[in-house]
Amino acid sequence: MKAYLMFRDRDLDIESRPCFDRDTLIADLELKTILTSMAQGDEIVSATCISALFSPLQTIEEIQYRQENLRDAFQNPDPVRQLYRITLETEKRRKRSWHWLSSAYLSSTFSSAVELLKIYTDMLMKLRNIADRNLSDFQSTGFRNLLTMFQRELDDDYFAEVQTHLNNLKDRGGTLVSANLGNYLQGVNYVLRRKNRKGFWWRWRFSPSFSIAPRDDAGAADLGKRRDRAINEATNALAQATEHLEGFFAMLRCELGFYVGCLNLADTLQELDMPICSPSLLPSNSKDRSWEELYDVSLALTKKAPVVGNELNSTSKRLYIITGANQGGKTTFLRSLGQAQLMAQSGMFVGAESFSAPIRHGVFSHFKKEEDPAMKSGKLDEELARMSEIADHLEEGSLMLFNESFAASNEHEGSEICRQITQALVENQVEVFSVTHLYTYAVAFFENKDTQYLRAQRLESGERTFKIVPGEPMQTAFGEDLYQKIFAKN
Repeated sequence: MKAYLMFRDRDLDIESRPCFDRDTLIADLELKTILTSMAQGDEIVSATCISALFSPLQTIEEIQYRQENLRDAFQNPDPVRQLYRITLETEKRRKRSWHWLSSAYLSSTFSSAVELLKIYTDMLMKLRNIADRNLSDFQSTGFRNLLTMFQRELDDDYFAEVQTHLNNLKDRGGTLVSANLGNYLQGVNYVLRRKNRKGFWWRWRFSPSFSIAPRDDAGAADLGKRRDRAINEATNALAQATEHLEGFFAMLRCELGFYVGCLNLADTLQELDMPICSPSLLPSNSKDRSWEELYDVSLALTKKAPVVGNELNSTSKRLYIITGANQGGKTTFLRSLGQAQLMAQSGMFVGAESFSAPIRHGVFSHFKKEEDPAMKSGKLDEELARMSEIADHLEEGSLMLFNESFAASNEHEGSEICRQITQALVENQVEVFSVTHLYTYAVAFFENKDTQYLRAQRLESGERTFKIVPGEPMQTAFGEDLYQKIFAKN
């Protein structure tokens, strides 16, 4: 049995190699807050959501398949959570039996495997019951295939047959085995026999019998070895069955964990009265972007209150330069974009009224860092070293996010470094969003038709709206506004 809730034709590989520099993306885009809200203390949900978020899907078909399943989860949250809770209960019961399965004695392993299969059978019955009650409410391919499989593979005849076999394997009244005599009168071809087979006892009624003396340890050990030889094949079959079911429940638990995490995050955002939407993904060669009320999800979760969103409608652009007033929302805007791109390509919803963007082969961030006293070289050297490492992983169709990069140098030198790096990226088909206060760098791309200029909005009164609007660079960042705000009353 296969879950196939994350991909149409394969399992989720939770151990797959994540995108480059995952920890940097988590820090720069403040994704830890989002992941914490999704997991709500559940390590399985956390691990699955991290795997999905940092292994971006690369085809529209894969993304749409997951989006379809997610819409179904939103329409049927209770059955989805019930399915997930069953997988958690299964794991708890399995762990309680684990110390028996680790026994060095084959007979103990045999008995424990039988008991574990009974646990799995009970849990499979619960899954089938949910399918019976809720199949008609689901419309997505992934969930309908899963629930239909439960009904098809786990019908009443299946459970009756499994229960019969498990009852036969229960070690009540001893174990019945048979053997042949070898050339030297030794026992060979030991076979575990069914005790309740019709006519079986009549066949063996007059067979020789004997008893082991109470203190005959050697005799008891010898019989134990003969018993183990008889149950060895059955034990291997039972172990394989338990291993298969353990793998199925583990995979089902992980894949359901993604949808439970999405439900958790969506519930929290809706309580804050913040919008969410199913994004529209364009082919990777597209240069169009548009969104309405795109906001920083982590900021909303941190503030526990509504935050300002932004609009954009851009076509045939590959370079976006964002300038404007200090503390005007530029970094927040950049974070909201990075979050949305990763969430969209994981098959999740996006924090916006609407969102349309091209698929990107990778998301990379180069944000200004605080001065580190332990650094062995200067801050500019550190920034250049980070950029060099990123360049080794960049490819055509990637998304690069710059935030006040290379500002540690003077205006002329920093602008020239930024200009050369940005130009090289754009010429190699990398999409760039760059937040900067370097005026010389910003105006260097006026003649480039691929450039869209954005600016943090500032009212005549000096008030920041935290809106990012179309606008050309200005030579001032209005730092005097902040000075007046902080020191005017002193």
